[in-house]
Amino acid sequence: MKKTLFFAVIGLLIYSFSGASNAAQESFAGDWTAKVRDTSKGRMLYLNISMEKDGRYRYMNWGSEMPLQDFRGLDVNAAGNVQFSLAREAGTVTFDGLFKDGKGVGDFKFTPNPGFINTMRSYGYEGITPEKQFSMALHDVGTNWVNELRSVGYDKVSLDKLIAMRIHRVDAEYIRGIKALGFDKLSEDKLIAFRIHNVNAQFIKDVEEMGFKGLSADKLVAMRIHNIDREFIAKAKALGFNDLTLDQLMTMRIHKIDEEFIKGVKEMGYSDLPMQKLVSLKIHRVNKDFIKEMEDAGFRDIPLEKLVTLRIHGIDSKFVKEMRDAGFTNVTVDELVRLKIHGFNSEAIRKMRGN
Repeated sequence: MKKTLFFAVIGLLIYSFSGASNAAQESFAGDWTAKVRDTSKGRMLYLNISMEKDGRYRYMNWGSEMPLQDFRGLDVNAAGNVQFSLAREAGTVTFDGLFKDGKGVGDFKFTPNPGFINTMRSYGYEGITPEKQFSMALHDVGTNWVNELRSVGYDKVSLDKLIAMRIHRVDAEYIRGIKALGFDKLSEDKLIAFRIHNVNAQFIKDVEEMGFKGLSADKLVAMRIHNIDREFIAKAKALGFNDLTLDQLMTMRIHKIDEEFIKGVKEMGYSDLPMQKLVSLKIHRVNKDFIKEMEDAGFRDIPLEKLVTLRIHGIDSKFVKEMRDAGFTNVTVDELVRLKIHGFNSEAIRKMRGN
């Protein structure tokens, strides 16, 4: 009985390991299109691949710009049949098809490297699915990349982040440059966000020269997202805002408080407004057109707070006319607000009068 159980366990282990190995070594096939492009980084191949298995449960559409030298046997000047390959540590992608005038189309096949899974396991990476191995081949993620990140202190990067950092070029050189400026303990997510929004060593230096020192990683990303640069700060100063904080500058950008808006409000008699007031006006759509509309309706020199209140309650020249037609001829701004709050409109007044 014990001997039988022993061999049963051994058989189960052999089956489990061979099954995992076969799954990890699964080959993929699909279609590709490509186009040669001249870029600032030299001649590149924009490659797009699509893959479907069994017509239903696996589909992939991937495109990326890659250096021509990554491909073996590719003649971009070919005018006919081509065969070339992309050899990576994770496996090799072989392309067959046609090329003409720098454009190509055809079929591909991915053949995984049989030793890759075990090699990556020795680095602490378990559970690499066939799809992940294929993705790692496309993005050239392997032991060299793991070692490069380890050399700058990132030795426990998850598999997904390992691939994401490769995609966004968060390499050792970039990380060293960021560390030299005081950002030596950023998470992988923050480093990826830096790369995505082009927060680099030069940008950080420029920000410090603009007077913003010691900013957090999140603030630097926010500056990039909202395009707070020298030009925008110069425009803000030209409008009379010389000492705005970074948060105020971002608020100004978010709400589009620009020269046209400020000039329009000034023309209607509201000058030298602080940023907080301008933000409130902008949020509630109190602009030159609305102020003029209320002036034409007979309401001049309305305090800013009351202009905002009118907007909040949806009071415009149309409502003023309704109330005047209903007999409220000398109504004030405050009375208009009270009428609106209590549900007065032309229809309600007609019902009250039995019409």
